[in-house]
Amino acid sequence: MYYFWSFFLKKRSFSYLFIAALVVFGSAAVFTIPKENAPEVKVPIAIVSTILPGATAETVEKLVTNKIEDAIANLEDIKSITSTSREGISGIVVEFDAKADIETSVQDLKNEVDTVAPQLPNEAEDSTVTKLSFVDQPVLTVAISGDLPAPEFFALADSLERELKALAGVSDVHIAGKREREVQVIVSKEALATYGLTLSQVTAAIAGANTTLPIGSITVNDIEYNVEFASDVTDPSEIADLAILSTPNGSPIYVRDVAFVSDSFEKTRTFSRISIDGSPSENALSFNIFAKSGGDITDVSAHVRAHLTALQEPGSLLEGVTVLVVFDAGEFLKRDLLTLVFSGLQTVALVMIILFLTIGWREALVAGAAIPLSFLIAFIALEATGNTINFVSLFSLILAVGILVDSAIVIVEGIHTRMKLQMDKKEAAYETIKEFYLPLTSGTLTTVAVFAPLFLISGITGEFIASIPFTIIFVLMASLLVALGFIPLIASIVLRRRNMSRLEESQEQFTSRLQKWYRNVLDSFLENRKKQRTLFISLSVAFVVALSFPIVGVVPVIFFPQEDIDFIVADVEMPQGSILERTDFEARKVEEILYEEPAIDSFVTTVGQASSFGLEGGTTEKRFANVFINLRTDRSDTSTEIVNRLRESTTDIHTAKVSVSQPSNGPPGGAPVSISFLGDNLDDLDRVAKRAAQLLESIPGTADVATGARNSTTEFVLTIDKAKATELGLDPRTVAETLRTAVYGTTATTIKNQEGDIDVVVRLDLNADFINPHDTNRATIDDIRQLAIETARGPILLGSVLTGSIKKGNPTIAHDDRKRVTTVTAQLAEGGNALAIVSEFQDRIAELSLGEGIVADFGGENEDVQQSFQDMFYALIIGMLSMFAILVLQFNSFRHAGYVLSIVPLALIGIFAGLAITGKALSFPSIMGFIALAGIVVNNSIILIDVINTLRAKNDGVVTKEIIITGATARLRPILLTALTTVIGITPLIFAAELWAPLAFSIMFGLTFSVIITLLLIPVIYYRWPGNVSRE
Repeated sequence: MYYFWSFFLKKRSFSYLFIAALVVFGSAAVFTIPKENAPEVKVPIAIVSTILPGATAETVEKLVTNKIEDAIANLEDIKSITSTSREGISGIVVEFDAKADIETSVQDLKNEVDTVAPQLPNEAEDSTVTKLSFVDQPVLTVAISGDLPAPEFFALADSLERELKALAGVSDVHIAGKREREVQVIVSKEALATYGLTLSQVTAAIAGANTTLPIGSITVNDIEYNVEFASDVTDPSEIADLAILSTPNGSPIYVRDVAFVSDSFEKTRTFSRISIDGSPSENALSFNIFAKSGGDITDVSAHVRAHLTALQEPGSLLEGVTVLVVFDAGEFLKRDLLTLVFSGLQTVALVMIILFLTIGWREALVAGAAIPLSFLIAFIALEATGNTINFVSLFSLILAVGILVDSAIVIVEGIHTRMKLQMDKKEAAYETIKEFYLPLTSGTLTTVAVFAPLFLISGITGEFIASIPFTIIFVLMASLLVALGFIPLIASIVLRRRNMSRLEESQEQFTSRLQKWYRNVLDSFLENRKKQRTLFISLSVAFVVALSFPIVGVVPVIFFPQEDIDFIVADVEMPQGSILERTDFEARKVEEILYEEPAIDSFVTTVGQASSFGLEGGTTEKRFANVFINLRTDRSDTSTEIVNRLRESTTDIHTAKVSVSQPSNGPPGGAPVSISFLGDNLDDLDRVAKRAAQLLESIPGTADVATGARNSTTEFVLTIDKAKATELGLDPRTVAETLRTAVYGTTATTIKNQEGDIDVVVRLDLNADFINPHDTNRATIDDIRQLAIETARGPILLGSVLTGSIKKGNPTIAHDDRKRVTTVTAQLAEGGNALAIVSEFQDRIAELSLGEGIVADFGGENEDVQQSFQDMFYALIIGMLSMFAILVLQFNSFRHAGYVLSIVPLALIGIFAGLAITGKALSFPSIMGFIALAGIVVNNSIILIDVINTLRAKNDGVVTKEIIITGATARLRPILLTALTTVIGITPLIFAAELWAPLAFSIMFGLTFSVIITLLLIPVIYYRWPGNVSRE
């Protein structure tokens, strides 16, 4: 390997060309590598969705969910099946085993769902099977508002949708708040009675009139002509003039004779408003814009923003229309990139300042060049392997900043020292490579070994962090190439051997004094067995005490720390059965509070839909509303402080449940605290869930406690007298279809034209005094009983064959592996800790009196943390074993390899002490800091033991105190330099973002403590138990 690394020094012209090529290609890769907000998490999950309009949750469960679950339960490679049945819709989530082929498994699932389709109700729409992808999130959300009539506003929205879809990189655009055009045919009860017609006749007449059918072809004079039957309806105005049938005297009865026909829009399900700078909210539409897979979201964001700006010019589509960019993932990614660049530049500057103060400004320039060179080379590898720049890979690059410069510093310091001994600079470069290529190579490989097992972490977390080992490994290997291949070449050009300046004399004098002091300290320890025993005992006690910090709560444990972000979300939840207008009234109460909050820049209110960031996952239902709140960038308070303030302000709203939250960092997941109860009886589950919610609310640190046992609904149940119906010649299906058309409505046909599809919906005027065609169902149960229906004996009232009753209904019925389940969740208040909350809940669970047949299951962040931390622990064990194998290969000694690794667990003393002092939690970033730290401290120990072994080999393998002291003293400066530059260089991360602070503190405190222990413990244990050394 020495000949390989010295090749770059010997073939200087080729090396210059090679470096230039890497810089050019690396610079190009920085701009061309795809950029996305979050890594593409390909999880083995598929969702089966089935719509049964107008059905209750129990009906959906019985007629749809149970049948599909039974059909797919025996498919291969299924890990779990969960489902939710709610009014009108069934959603089944199927998770496959990690080893399963996701494409094959999803196709098998689709086939099985198609097989069970004939068993589902005719009214049910076709089931859809979709793969779950966490990357399918909008990269941009835009809201528009204007003083326009609804038809013009919706037409404007259609035009804008077409404009946006035509942009490069845009895959799809979803509009929220826009109503589709619809024709309502409101049939009069009196008119039906007058003409002796039925609802089904009206529906059938409309459906039959809109018919187009290819008949075939005929041959005339040896020429073939296609023949088509065309009786289609092309314009909504034709509906009123359609004939239903004729009277006995031959006069036709038209739709207009028995019904009111309205060419309008479908019933309002959701609507939006926007407010900017505290102004009163105005009606709006929002557009969710999706980028193509693998596309650069920063480019998509820039193109969309530029196009929107152009469309607002005078005479353009959006002239006079207010446009608000609500959410822009591209801007967030640009900000993170700037954070990386700024932190990297700060690190380079600090490293160069430290090196300038210790060994000289030329040396500082040479070592500092290692950072950009390593990054550029790593970018080439990342792009070539299909990786992207995203939140996690940026995290990795920032993590790498603190460790990639170490090898370069060792090389520069080695060349500097030899040149001070009057050695020629080229010779100094060769000798430095010869001395350090083995320890630096093994040191880099050991760090790679500790990161590589992260590929083994399972589940969503494993997919989410997969780019971390990719990025770190590429950066480390690039840094090794730079340190051993390029830095000696650059140093041989830039460094100068000359008389020492006053600064350099001061530097050398300080180094000499420091080495002398260290020799004296080390000498006193090597001569004194009592001091050695005190050192061993103190470290053992400190290690045990440090490990107890997370257990006793001195250091809290969380998955990802909450970062200060620029947007928050408020969710409004109303009782079951609430109408849209009532939900809107409560949402306006929240808006009034938001007007008074100075830190808010703008907000978008959506009534009729839960937030996609919340636990309901964007559920569309009349009793939900959400407010997406953009915060001012120049605010003085953090997003967490604002959330807590708004939570306090909204407690005065007692007529609705208001939850204020902020999206958390880390992989996609549910609530921080999630407790599930499984059983068969819905009433028992509701009772337990409500008690559990009260218990959770009593535990400090919880906020926005929610339960699946929401307010029950009241349902009217109509039961048919089957014997009487049979006597009258009625079958239950005919009655059910008549009732459905009367109350909910039936889509008789669809008009297809160039403007789009227009549904024609037939409904009865249950409420004859309706003003809005959508209000015909504002009626009583007696109005339904008074409906007439034709029988073989003439028309009768439905009330004569129907009996009505009232029962309690469940708004949502959830299943877990085909068992009924209800879930209680909680967000975290300021200072709250998920693990501590779950632990206290488990201690007090007896207060719930669960009863027989009900089982509790604890999930949420507690489950995520335990599983992920367990996987990371296994990965660390594998990494440590790999490191041990590499060290044994280098030293040819189990003993010396063990000495090197002994420092790694002791680094936890410094890490836990640092987290306790700074008040930070043990989290994913701090654990990543420990893994990175393992590579750094191992490198220091390798360099230390390597020089001692070299000196022993020259002394025929004999160990003397002087050899230990000489070797340790010789490596004092490079070890202190790498530690000091890493600690100082990583300091900017403390202030860059809350997410990076635990990582920075872990490395800073852990490395500071580890360096002290390395310089003291390694010489002591080596002196007491030296072992053998190869003399080759």
